Amino acid sequence: MSYIGKMTMPKLNIYLSMQLFLMSVIGITAMAQTNQSEAPVFYASSLYYGKFQVHTKSLYPYNGTNPYGVEFEISRFLLSENIRERFGTFIKWGIGLNYVNFDHSDLGYSISSVAYIEPFIKPRGRWRYSLKLGSGLAYMSHPYDEISNPQNLTYSTRFAFPLFGGFSAYYFIRKQLAIKVTASFQHISNGGIKQPNLGINYPVLALGVEFTNQHYTIPPKKKLLQYNKETRLDVLVGYSLKEDTTNTNNQNVVTLFINQNWQVSRINAINVSAMFEYHQLADSYGEAEQWSVAPLVGNEFLLGQLRFGQQIGLYIMKGAKAPNDVLQNYYLRYKVNSRLMAGVNLKAHGRVADYLSFQLGLMF
Repeated sequence: MSYIGKMTMPKLNIYLSMQLFLMSVIGITAMAQTNQSEAPVFYASSLYYGKFQVHTKSLYPYNGTNPYGVEFEISRFLLSENIRERFGTFIKWGIGLNYVNFDHSDLGYSISSVAYIEPFIKPRGRWRYSLKLGSGLAYMSHPYDEISNPQNLTYSTRFAFPLFGGFSAYYFIRKQLAIKVTASFQHISNGGIKQPNLGINYPVLALGVEFTNQHYTIPPKKKLLQYNKETRLDVLVGYSLKEDTTNTNNQNVVTLFINQNWQVSRINAINVSAMFEYHQLADSYGEAEQWSVAPLVGNEFLLGQLRFGQQIGLYIMKGAKAPNDVLQNYYLRYKVNSRLMAGVNLKAHGRVADYLSFQLGLMF
């Protein structure tokens, strides 16, 4: 049965009322005075419905719940030749404001602001397709509390960090107005700042409308210029202040990453990394149990000055707090200049985030 088919009547009434209101607003705005632009601004609203993913037995009480919400977005469609040469296609970048009800009194709701980038697989025609990646900051209404909300093990802070990735299909009714459908995977956690922090994971199907009140012309297809493939060595130091699972002790975590990157397309590079991690532990642990070492392999998206990477690794030296042998690593880094790089890094085991760290490094 589809997500929409499983919706209760009150939820469906809310969805239909909001969609009718949004379509009315769009109809009025679309009649506004238009002007030509090389970077038209688009406005969008979407209603979406998801399915909570139970990734550990502790979360089984939330099996069958369906997060639902509404999203408002503003974005720019970048149509310059410089953008096409850099990314191999035209892209959007934008910000969104989201409200999500997690469909359970323990979990409450979230209000989040996210930033995203959206490269288009097919940027022309009535049907258009794109990928979408983003992250941001979320306010969480019902964090864990040992007295008032002891069942919620998914998050324990008022603020958390949403991450998402997905695919969108657009059908343009006319050049300035489109209906869009987006399938995405959403994750929210506090990055290990405070426990418990099992995180909320849920796939989402969204239906929305998007419009602009500006004229624009998508440049015709043409052969792209040759580009020089980048080979890059990064050395980065990271730091995180993480709370352990006993909720009694803040732990300093220091990491060293050495990454070798080979560009394989305009927007992709593959990499091999070595991670060295020092994890402050209680006095009962020996010095060796405070260290973890792991090689990793992965992919990196080259998004202008931004680098978004996804890696998987296997511990060859596992510290006392590592729950299993395999780890994942996700990072977003910004090239400050030709040598300096800064960013954030999320380490995870399975679907559970371990900690979020801040990084600073050099490129060679």
